[in-house]
Amino acid sequence: MVYQSVIQMLEQSGFPFDVHVHAPVTSIDEAHQKVPHLTRNLLKTVVFRIKDGDWILAAVTGRHRIHYKKLADAMAVKRKALRSIAPEQVEPALGFEIGGVGPFPVRADIRVVFDESLLPLGKVFCGSGRNTRTIEMQIANLIALARGVVYPIVNDA
Repeated sequence: MVYQSVIQMLEQSGFPFDVHVHAPVTSIDEAHQKVPHLTRNLLKTVVFRIKDGDWILAAVTGRHRIHYKKLADAMAVKRKALRSIAPEQVEPALGFEIGGVGPFPVRADIRVVFDESLLPLGKVFCGSGRNTRTIEMQIANLIALARGVVYPIVNDA
């Protein structure tokens, strides 16, 4: 389970964080129903793969959709090289439970990108690897920890 790797990464970082324990949630809508207090500034982390290459964890707020061409530009690859990954494929491939994906590069072949709209948010909530645990921390610290790229990756509409 990737959860222990995430917690170890957080503890070693020295950045302050909190772990919130809650009922299982597998979608943003379910989170709004079951744990509404954890949905303010909740990040949705979407998994992609570069054809025959690295995995990408793309973090946006729950209401935004990712613009594939902008994501490709952020990763310096052609749009055709991006592959979206079905939720049921994420856990076997990366270890994150459905509803528990967070922007944590727990392996060397994972790259993280954050939409630029996240920068002014302050504290954010994100997946921990488990769909019963949510991480709360400052967005600037999360970006630093993830060694993430910040780029405009959402649809404007």
